[in-house]
Amino acid sequence: MDREAAVIRAEMSQTRAQLDQKISLLEARAREFSPRRYARDHMPEYLAERVIGSALALFGLVMLVKQLRGRGDRRARVHEALISYGRW
Repeated sequence: MDREAAVIRAEMSQTRAQLDQKISLLEARAREFSPRRYARDHMPEYLAERVIGSALALFGLVMLVKQLRGRGDRRARVHEALISYGRW
């Protein structure tokens, strides 16, 4: 009876140690995937590259806004054209 309890305690302590090890590995991986670390790893080293990247991102945003604003006007023009051709 005491042997069985000792075996169970040994297995429990071994399982607990394995779980602690897995938790510490997962925490280390979580630190690797933090947003700050990702940004630091993928951020260009030189200021000129950062400025160029920011300018390109801003240019793309301006293009997107212009396209979204023009979309409503285009729908109105297509609607008017369909009405003028008598298809609506």
